[in-house]
Amino acid sequence: MDKLERAVDDIRRKWVPDGRLGVFDISLLPKMIDGATTNREARDALRRLAGESGLIAQVVLLPHAVPTPAAVVTAAVAPLHGEPRVSGPRVSEALHGEALGVLEHRDEWLRVRAADGYIAWINSGYVATGPIDWSEDWQGRATARSLSADILTANGRRRLPTGARLALRRGVVELADGQRGAVAAGFVRREQELRAEARHLALPELAQKWYAGAPYLWGGRTEWGIDCSGLVQAVYGARGIALLRDSDQQFGQGQEIPISPVGDDYEAGDLLFFAERGRVSHVALWAGAGTIVHAALSRGGVGNDHLFGDEPRMVRMRENLVGVRRL
Repeated sequence: MDKLERAVDDIRRKWVPDGRLGVFDISLLPKMIDGATTNREARDALRRLAGESGLIAQVVLLPHAVPTPAAVVTAAVAPLHGEPRVSGPRVSEALHGEALGVLEHRDEWLRVRAADGYIAWINSGYVATGPIDWSEDWQGRATARSLSADILTANGRRRLPTGARLALRRGVVELADGQRGAVAAGFVRREQELRAEARHLALPELAQKWYAGAPYLWGGRTEWGIDCSGLVQAVYGARGIALLRDSDQQFGQGQEIPISPVGDDYEAGDLLFFAERGRVSHVALWAGAGTIVHAALSRGGVGNDHLFGDEPRMVRMRENLVGVRRL
């Protein structure tokens, strides 16, 4: 059995090395290899392994017989969990109007793939579900974004976070659940307008403009609570540059820049990565003149710090700097 377990793990490491971007839920039973995966090559390799070992292969390729293959978030913010239960670890969030691919249904829970590739569980109460063409139609119309907007509808006031997706036509705002209304506070702007603005602002400045003072929240993506990688993903996304969800994933993106003892080779918007216990666990935006902008638990949320300052926490950060990337 140990040899078989090693063979299964070899398949996982080859075809689904990051469980946040793929599913590899495989169990070894006395006479069977059972489970599900999102990777066709992994499924086929497991079937071959089962045949060579005299076992039955019952490995499902996800999505499998999903009645509603698409979902759109209708709540203001929807937590994404690592497991299909309320007490499961909160790993990220989906924002109003975002489309999700549905991989499987399990009671009132859906396993979904977000636009950044992240796979997690969401409770069905946060979304509307339907066929792919329905989701694509919404995505084609939802070309506006909330900037901390309050929408006044016939059913009351709806508060939406920055980045929420909306449809906008002749001044009327359409929400993902079909309700329509007018902007009562904040702003709703077309995506192309926001991208033009984002190109004219340094990314650290944009991060401060939209998220300064936001509390730190593990897995958060909004001004109501955000984490370090969610912050850099949001501001780069405003320029149309797609980043992966977590800091260790982002560490593999972009161009490597040599670490400088004084930061003189860094440019505004470069990403600085920090590690704990040998693993990248934090990311910050370089703002120039020794300053970083980041979402950090140690400072309670989003703000700027002097990386070369004498505060003990900044000394520790400098010691833990492991890489700089430019996109």
